[in-house]
Amino acid sequence: MAAGGGGGSGGSQPGPSSQGTGALTHGKLVAGAGGTYFPIIPTNIAPGGSDPRNPLEIPPPGVNPQGMTCPQSHLFHVGPGSPAPGGGIVAAISILPAFTKNAAGGYDGADPRFAYAIAGAIPAGGNAADTAPGSLATAANVGGHIVAVTAFLRTRGSWVDAQPVAPFGGSCQGATFSFSQPYLAGDAPAPKPPVSVLETPPFPTGADLAAALTRSWTVGTVEMIPGPLTTSRTWVHVPTCVWTDSTVPAAPDPSHALTSTVVDGYTLFLLYDVTVTPGTVAWSWGDGTNSVAPGPVENGPASLPTYDPSRQRWTDPCAVSHDYAAVSAGATITATETFTVTITVSWSDGVATHVQAVACDEGSGGACRITLGPGDGWQTGPHPVDQIEPVPYQPPSPTP
Repeated sequence: MAAGGGGGSGGSQPGPSSQGTGALTHGKLVAGAGGTYFPIIPTNIAPGGSDPRNPLEIPPPGVNPQGMTCPQSHLFHVGPGSPAPGGGIVAAISILPAFTKNAAGGYDGADPRFAYAIAGAIPAGGNAADTAPGSLATAANVGGHIVAVTAFLRTRGSWVDAQPVAPFGGSCQGATFSFSQPYLAGDAPAPKPPVSVLETPPFPTGADLAAALTRSWTVGTVEMIPGPLTTSRTWVHVPTCVWTDSTVPAAPDPSHALTSTVVDGYTLFLLYDVTVTPGTVAWSWGDGTNSVAPGPVENGPASLPTYDPSRQRWTDPCAVSHDYAAVSAGATITATETFTVTITVSWSDGVATHVQAVACDEGSGGACRITLGPGDGWQTGPHPVDQIEPVPYQPPSPTP
């Protein structure tokens, strides 16, 4: 009852652009690479909807359809360029078979309700850019599309009752169809991973993630000049330079982890991006004053403050510094900084790339916070603050 099929060009199906796995290794997030990971299409192409009602199952009108010509046909004029075989006046209907990938890289089609069974109905290879509706289906362009076949009525049959009394039931016997080559009938619904999958990264979150990230940091201590010791003295009106002897992130620091999931037969790659963003650093100078710096300074200045007698001021080569206004028996200097940890997941469904936020802190449903401060070593002192004796200065006389 079925005839037709199709050939096609040779070739192989393109694979994903990249793939790999990722997890926490030695306290750090790792992955093959960042970027877009295209899905792997399934070996089976399920119908994108349901077939229309089979005309061979519709009895002709009448008291008893036994022996009547069937099925009823709707005239369809075959115009130029139509895929219909032969031309003329025929009855046509679009069906949605299932397709299974074969060893050659193409797909075999089947739709038992219409006696459609074509080996190699969709050829291997093809042009992945041929995605316009009506384009012939190939292994290269079927991903993400509904594939249809036009069934053409070639021979009408006769109705045979299933039983001699009403309701008669039965079917149309002897009718035959031929079929067009499979073509793209539209876009299939894009596969989307379940929310429960997207919200479950392949690594721990919350405090465990914070601990894993900070494990590779050197938190260090607060360093200062003029003095190199934790109790070294400093002086009023001389810039006291400070910095953190650390390797904490001074700019947004990204990490990646990759995993995969299967949705409706599609293998989707989920790329999790973890970004640690440093905040401002709050400095407390131990004399009742505080200041805020844009971020951590992790190295001392290239030169020391020097006195400029012409301006009667000290130079300030420091990124972060403080001028003490009064002597003190001891000033303790501390630094505090809060880092924000955010997680996003991205995936491609073969049509578009999607990005979604993932909760790092289960309690708030948002970002995690990592705070470093005096308890972690960012403290120095007490430092005595001494007075510097003034030195009289007489500018040179102008040359006559």
